Amino acid sequence: MTVIRPSKKITLFFWLFLLALVVMGWGSGICGTDKGVLKVITDPEGAKVTVDTGEEGITPCTLEVPNGKRRLKIKKRAYIAAKVEVEISSAEPAQVKVKLTPIPTT
Repeated sequence: MTVIRPSKKITLFFWLFLLALVVMGWGSGICGTDKGVLKVITDPEGAKVTVDTGEEGITPCTLEVPNGKRRLKIKKRAYIAAKVEVEISSAEPAQVKVKLTPIPTT
């Protein structure tokens, strides 16, 4: 049985390639902290939360979302939808509390 071993050049190239990815920031999703924690609480509970980046949850919920300014849309049947902006930072969890307003009945 013949064992095939990678040459030293290929091994060196592989490690240099990985180092280049990390230096360029491509490894930040693995090694970095480019996301923060967002906790959303509503009154009443059970509202659907949609973050502009696509994350979703049902309140009360805790989501991991990318850092930066995020727009939330909070909806629940028979209530007026709420739109909220929040700043997300990996340094500190963010919390949003929203009291939903019932849709007036005629």
